Amino acid sequence: MLVNARNTFLILSLTSSISLSAALPELSSLEPLEFDEDSQRLVARGDARLDFDNTRIRADRITYYQNYALADADGNVAITREGKRLIADRLSFDANESLYSVDILRTGQWPYYVNGVSAGGTTEDTTLKGARVYYGDPSPFGLSVSSDTLRYAEDEAGQYVSMDGAIFQIGSVPFFYLPSYTHHMGDAPYMFDVNVGSDGELGYYLQTATLFPVASWLRAGANLDYYSKRGLLAGPTAQYVYNSSTQSIVGALTTGYIDDQGDASELKLDTLNRPIDAERGFAEWRHKHLIGERFTTTASLSYWSDSAVTRDFRDDLFDESQLPDNFAEAVYTGDNYLVSAFGRFRPNDFQIVQERLPEVRYDLLPVPIFNTGAYHRASASYVQLREDFDENVPGITIEGESDRIDFTYRIERPIRLKDWAILTPLAGARFSNYSHQQIDNYFLSAPATVLDGSSNREIYEVGFDLETHAYASYPTVNKTWGIDGLRHLVRPVLRYRYFSDPDAINEIATIDRQVFDLERPLLNLSDLRNVDQISETHLVRLGVENLFQTRAKDYGSRTLAALNLYQDILFEKGPRYDSGEEETFNATWVELVINPAPWLKFDLASRFKTESLSLEELRTRTTIQSGEIWDLGLSTNLLNQHIDQYRLDFIYRINERYTFLTDLNFDADQGSLTHYRLGLRTRIGNTWEILYAITFREDAERESDVSFDVQLRLAEGK
Repeated sequence: MLVNARNTFLILSLTSSISLSAALPELSSLEPLEFDEDSQRLVARGDARLDFDNTRIRADRITYYQNYALADADGNVAITREGKRLIADRLSFDANESLYSVDILRTGQWPYYVNGVSAGGTTEDTTLKGARVYYGDPSPFGLSVSSDTLRYAEDEAGQYVSMDGAIFQIGSVPFFYLPSYTHHMGDAPYMFDVNVGSDGELGYYLQTATLFPVASWLRAGANLDYYSKRGLLAGPTAQYVYNSSTQSIVGALTTGYIDDQGDASELKLDTLNRPIDAERGFAEWRHKHLIGERFTTTASLSYWSDSAVTRDFRDDLFDESQLPDNFAEAVYTGDNYLVSAFGRFRPNDFQIVQERLPEVRYDLLPVPIFNTGAYHRASASYVQLREDFDENVPGITIEGESDRIDFTYRIERPIRLKDWAILTPLAGARFSNYSHQQIDNYFLSAPATVLDGSSNREIYEVGFDLETHAYASYPTVNKTWGIDGLRHLVRPVLRYRYFSDPDAINEIATIDRQVFDLERPLLNLSDLRNVDQISETHLVRLGVENLFQTRAKDYGSRTLAALNLYQDILFEKGPRYDSGEEETFNATWVELVINPAPWLKFDLASRFKTESLSLEELRTRTTIQSGEIWDLGLSTNLLNQHIDQYRLDFIYRINERYTFLTDLNFDADQGSLTHYRLGLRTRIGNTWEILYAITFREDAERESDVSFDVQLRLAEGK
């Protein structure tokens, strides 16, 4: 005897006189099926199931009427179709039309949960009465939106809910109302951040940032803050994401304005030592638009009323960029070329910006020259440049201006010397024409000058790249580090470049000039962006690039370590970044990455003065993880005679609810901790995340020495 065996009955087998369509339902249960031949009714009890097409109905009791293809289900009803699930107390189901009506239902898709008093329709399109949608699991402090009538449906963009008279609530407390509201389940949920705390400079404060879905592609809300010493800050916020078969758009906006009530000692001075005005504000906008597979536009706008407004009221924006960039670009990508228009602007008067109003450019990507084995590439651009020193440099009253036409051309011919060696001779040229120039006297000893005529400049490039490669494999096995075989790839390289001495340097408005950059200098003439300040160059760069790999568990290989060493030898010396004199053996770069296991990673980038073997720059980052229990990170940042700083960050997950975190910055030159933060992060249900933090600072210019804040935010749903 079989215990708990399921009784299954294919309805076609009830009687030979019954005719059904090709798609036949199947009814089963733990208890024996009851069949009434006169009414053609089947009754299943005990984990009863009705399967029809891609739909399964489960309940304590299911009654199926054969003649009408109708089913009634009672008790613990569940409907499952193509991964979607609906729970109810009672159900009536029409198998022919796939229609149903239910009482007291529950459904959803993580992180959303939907319930209602009654509903009817199909699994793809349902209308609910007395409905409520929860973000996360229902809880006393959960975020939800309710409506008398809700439609739960699906379109090309995925599942969505639409409702009239939407009431937003935290727990049972309503706080917002929309006459009409639609939200796609796959879209970003609400955003609700609250930061409460105390700061010696701002007083007691309340910071809020909200975003609510108002359309399938748009979330809108506001920044609304109160500072007991400064007043009220407010401004709209928005995020938008739109995707279709022909285009994709994504962007975000955040703003704020405040009539700062602080006195002059609290407002202090900006970076130009000017008094900060009481009317302060900021606007940050990011935008990207892809049309088809060829056309892309990108824009970034950061307007700050003064250099410290985000530092005072939105330090996350200030930490991201202390000198914001403002630009817009449109690019068309051809089969082997790019056409672009790029503009850079100066809305903030506390910055020196090399404005491009605009730059129109054509880039020909490397293409073969018939069957010669050679490749060439070229670019042509026209740009209107302007640089206004304004109050940034006292005594400079004339703007730097020029109209520049710039053309570059390069040809190279790879020659395979051996299977392991490739020599690539190359030659190039750069021709520039300057007109409508106004030369400031900041970088020239002569007074500011306006040039009526045009100026031409020619620079020629010759050189070669010699690259070799080799590899070796070793049967190394180490279970601790997950090493299954070891492969070492090595690539010695030698690069030689000579740029001819450009003429007419003193006849050029030097706007696109060399910037402070400690990375390895670019070697190709056509890649240089300091177009107006290119000097004669003659150098050799030697390098050895190493890669260590092992077999990955699933497929392919996994990189264990990488070590790159480079040495520049200068035959023509130029000025250093610190106004010193360059040496023949100019610099040695060492770059190291070690990642022997997923829980350990070490990065190092360093630069040495070769002849004296003195360390000029060192940047390191060490990360250690213990599964999901704790993360430890240590960073160093050393620039000889300028910076000597260390940072430690640590996260410890006490349990599923509580996480301890801390980070500290140490300045070795000052011999003190410049920043030290302690925090405890917890959750309320699965909806809210709270961070309690206390921060200590040493000699901060605008922040107080001690601040305490409590941050409340909507937890990530995915």
